[in-house]
This record gives sequence, structure tokens and C-alpha cells, in this order.
Amino acid sequence: MLINIITFTVGLLGVGLVAFGAWLILPAAGYITAGGFCLLWSWLASQAAARMVQAAPPTDEGEDR
Repeated sequence: MLINIITFTVGLLGVGLVAFGAWLILPAAGYITAGGFCLLWSWLASQAAARMVQAAPPTDEGEDR
């Protein structure tokens, strides 16, 4: 459990530093970089959610017995 929190925190810090570095070069580049990372995160999260739904075992809800 702790390794998941540490990994997420380090990843979030890395994204922030990359976006901040791009912002130092050109402020608009920082916003574009941060937005790109947000889009990537959203896509990856939706893919993970789809895999979780697909891997879930079927339920017996709604069946008449």
C-alpha cells in the first residue's frame, strides 16, 4: 500500500516539475504541457477502469430462479 502512495507522489511531482520547467521556458508551454499530462492521465485512468469492469466476474443479478 505504501509503495503505491510513494509511486503516485513521485509521479505527480515529476509531472509538476516537467510542467514548471516548460513554463520557465515559455509560460504557454507550461500550460500546454500540464494539459497534455492531464489528458494522458484521463486516458490511462479510463483504460484501467475499462479493464477492471471487463475482468469482473459476471453476477447473478436480475436472473429469475
